[in-house]
Amino acid sequence: MDYAVAALVDIDDYMASEQARGRSWARRQLQHADQVVRAATRSRPGATCRPQPPEEWLVLLTGADPDALMSDAAALAEEVRACMVRETAWTATVSLGPPSLAGGGTAEHDARLANDYKLVLGGDRVIAPPPPARVPLAPPVRIEQELSRRVRAGDHNGAAGLLAGWVDRCAREPDVDPRTLRNWLIGQLLFVVDVANRSRLTDGSTDWVEACARLPIEDIVSVGDIHERSYLHIWLRETLGRLMPPPPRRDVLALAEAYLAEHYTDPGLRLTTVAAAVSASPFYISHLFAEERRTTFLRHLTGLRLQHARRLLSTSPLPIDVIAARTGYLSAKALRGAFRRHVGCSPTEYRKAGLRPCS
Repeated sequence: MDYAVAALVDIDDYMASEQARGRSWARRQLQHADQVVRAATRSRPGATCRPQPPEEWLVLLTGADPDALMSDAAALAEEVRACMVRETAWTATVSLGPPSLAGGGTAEHDARLANDYKLVLGGDRVIAPPPPARVPLAPPVRIEQELSRRVRAGDHNGAAGLLAGWVDRCAREPDVDPRTLRNWLIGQLLFVVDVANRSRLTDGSTDWVEACARLPIEDIVSVGDIHERSYLHIWLRETLGRLMPPPPRRDVLALAEAYLAEHYTDPGLRLTTVAAAVSASPFYISHLFAEERRTTFLRHLTGLRLQHARRLLSTSPLPIDVIAARTGYLSAKALRGAFRRHVGCSPTEYRKAGLRPCS
């Protein structure tokens, strides 16, 4: 009686590296990887190798002794991993199925079931058939509140990044398996669809017919085909980008200006604070101030603070240190420095001159 063991060789982070370095580079690396797998296969009598484009190879080993087959498959897996690092710019994961009767057609299926665990274990390893595990009932952390904020702000990159980080955290949970992790993620995706969908039925519930037109169910189901977290991160960005068109750039700027107008008296206010509040990157907000307002974030903030300071100097007898505290400066000295740089005189001179702030 002959047995078969399948070893599935899977290049790690293939899609991410192809996007970063180009298709031509990836094609050349695949040629080197193919040579590595075929060389390891040729050294084992009776072994066969079948490429699974674009970045997988199925190696099938057959023999009469199942224990010897598993030992040989494990040795092949370690050889391929070591040679892949040496001969290519990649690492590889090799997943092994348990011995099965040759010709039964289950060897490849079993190897792919093992390879599915790459989603939770990560790459650059040999994955053997996992033992049954106790499955946790709930994810270790919940992110719905922050996820809702980013979705409502139209920040699809921020929402995708939050989900990607959450998936990475959940994957480290003891005993979690790929099926459970995907079910948790699908729950979050349905939550995103619900929050992003503006259409409601007369009773206030979500119009799921309209919602599923924006994110078809088959797109969500396709998560089940992903076993690489780097590709899952790419998929999340693309999927949420389709589901959540970004807000117009002027809306982002208006949100930033409104936040500044409300919080400029906070001496700890920073560009990063505003960026987080409006779900945009600090670089993008700086770019909008430069392009749309011909100024900088700091100049705009300073203008708000000094406008308030001039008003208080003209309309109240408050001491300079009190005015500094009320306008976002940590000390009277800091206010005096800003006044001299931007107004051309000290706060005291401004008050004595009886000047009035511009409206």
